[in-house]
Amino acid sequence: MKVYPQFHSEVEQAIEKAKRQAGHEAAADRGALTQRQAFALARARAAILAKDAIGASDQETAEKREAFIEALSAPYNLDDETLDPLNVTEVDRLTINILRNGAEATKRPDPTLEDAMKLYLAEKRGTQPSDSYSRAEGQVKRSVALTQEALGRDPVLTELTREEARSVRDHMLDQVKSDGQRISPESVQKYLNLLRAVINFAATEMDIAATFNSPFNKLPIPQRKVVGSSGDGEKRLPLSPVILKAAHKRITGSARSDLALIWRLLAGTGCRLSEIVGLRVEDVDTKGDLPHIKIVWHEKRRVKTQSSIRQVPLVGGALTAAQEALEAADGADMLFPRYARARSSEAVSAALMKHLRAITPDPRHSLHSLRHNMKDWLREAEVSKQDQDLILGHAQEDVGDRVYGGNVARLKAATRAMKKALELNHRR
Repeated sequence: MKVYPQFHSEVEQAIEKAKRQAGHEAAADRGALTQRQAFALARARAAILAKDAIGASDQETAEKREAFIEALSAPYNLDDETLDPLNVTEVDRLTINILRNGAEATKRPDPTLEDAMKLYLAEKRGTQPSDSYSRAEGQVKRSVALTQEALGRDPVLTELTREEARSVRDHMLDQVKSDGQRISPESVQKYLNLLRAVINFAATEMDIAATFNSPFNKLPIPQRKVVGSSGDGEKRLPLSPVILKAAHKRITGSARSDLALIWRLLAGTGCRLSEIVGLRVEDVDTKGDLPHIKIVWHEKRRVKTQSSIRQVPLVGGALTAAQEALEAADGADMLFPRYARARSSEAVSAALMKHLRAITPDPRHSLHSLRHNMKDWLREAEVSKQDQDLILGHAQEDVGDRVYGGNVARLKAATRAMKKALELNHRR
């Protein structure tokens, strides 16, 4: 400690300035940075300190550098032999190494899965409504945590192997839910899709060699055979006419008025719950020649896919429900202002499902069953696949169908299809 006292005040001020200018001080102090983040921060701090270390002579410059190193080491116990600080934060350790040996002599850590996740989430933040982002952030963090748990470390991306990817997949398949059942292969597929998105995004944005190929790409998921199951088609069933009628009677007779209107719009349009709950008043046209609702992205509700953006005809009971909802909105921006908040679709679902469960205990019956009802009515009315997709917001296979044609023509075709399907159903 020969040099340190000589520059005490100057050194302390320079170090504090470097910390302020480089930023992330709190995260560095609590050890919340990855090695790669710590390296970047240490390099920034060292660069600022190196400028302040420049003196009138080489000897003075060297003395200032040594003073900075001693000051950074002062809060820690020192190794008796090497005099290196013990239990030092990663940022301070790297800053000392860079000051002592130069940035070129200190290798930049390769990106890990944690680095990739933080970059991915930082880029996605602000591109989605806050409630949607929070939900997606939780899912991404869960998929990464399961991966780190399975491997026992935060893996360097370029060191991941196919064998490790299979181990992660199997670990995910072994997870148990609160009801004692293992999570489904479909849930594991969602986790792996998120993991692939994170890793592939990092492969592009973090200057990883072009030859890198994520071992999670095209990783198959073994499907469990469930006794008595006939496959994906039975995960959700349409509501039978008897159940549909009973549920309609119960909900319109005893549920809150806005919940009843949401139910009627779901049943009469085949829309997803979030699409109806997230409607703005401006998205509803009941007075034109072609009454309809517009399903679009806006700050309070995102849409599932590009094909979900569409115009859905309002016919019969759905038109009446939309008119009543507009009147009840009473000048609000949202069609259902009570539910213009984060995760409101979940609250609506829970409330309506209580009524539906009073009619049918079958777990394959849900609010989503109403979309299956609409799909069946469209099929039985011999509506073309193209027009079915226009109404339900499914991706269209033909490029020409997706790209060409005006909105008015599409809405006319969808309205004809909807009327045909509902008229056939009502005649039964």
